[in-house]
Amino acid sequence: MRKVVITGATSGFGKLLVDAFLKNGDHVIATGRNINSRKELFETERLKYPKQFLEVDLDVTLKEQVKLAAETIGQKLGSIDILINNAGFGLFGALEDLQDNEIRNQMEVNFFGTVEVTRAFLPMLRISRGKIFNFSSVFGFMGFPLTSLYCASKYAVEGLTESLRSELAPHGVQVCLIEPGGYRTNFGKNLSWSQNNPASIYGLQMKNYRELHDKLSKKKPQEPSEVSEGVLLLSLRNKLPMRKVFGKDAKMSYIMKNFLPNGFYFLMMDTFLKKIFMRRAV
Repeated sequence: MRKVVITGATSGFGKLLVDAFLKNGDHVIATGRNINSRKELFETERLKYPKQFLEVDLDVTLKEQVKLAAETIGQKLGSIDILINNAGFGLFGALEDLQDNEIRNQMEVNFFGTVEVTRAFLPMLRISRGKIFNFSSVFGFMGFPLTSLYCASKYAVEGLTESLRSELAPHGVQVCLIEPGGYRTNFGKNLSWSQNNPASIYGLQMKNYRELHDKLSKKKPQEPSEVSEGVLLLSLRNKLPMRKVFGKDAKMSYIMKNFLPNGFYFLMMDTFLKKIFMRRAV
């Protein structure tokens, strides 16, 4: 029975990953902020998989809590086979409008959280010659206006993961990037937008972006179980790919960014984005 640690397990892709790996017969350690005080979250899982399921409090921004969680899991299970760094959130807004605490919190959760959790569990993963899955995003390989900090945090995860792939290979640990596009999760509901500033010179751009975001969220979304089931299937492979892109939108974006000539790509994007973000009401 494989032992799988999942961060950000309380909602979205994290919750779906918990269920997918439990159904596969794996021992799942679900982690999240104050998870033990929210018993209703995993009531079904506790009843259905009493010997396969463990909940551990883990706020990825608290270094001592990360260390304690790793020690607790190590004492109970000895080692782990798979680490899925899924915890994260989106911060949208113009760079000038973002507050210092918003900027630092975005990087603390999305990037430094991944760093600290990975460091804490690597000794156990070396023992098992295990696998690490780091959740990135389409925003991890494609910059987009008014998402500079979110993009920065995901680009950082991409660089970290590409480096770790070669760094950890001699020690038997494999690493894979997961790059989803837009899916029907609660990511949109949990988005953090920069504080509203009526005097902001980015007001028109922000207004148009929020309208676009709301419009896209009402369209038929992609089914998120495609990602959780896809990660499960990847985990069963003997050799992991460097990255796996999920979703038609993300795949198209990846092809455009990586295979079109650089100048043509940015000319096309500039024209497209100007029509969206600088559009005025008629």
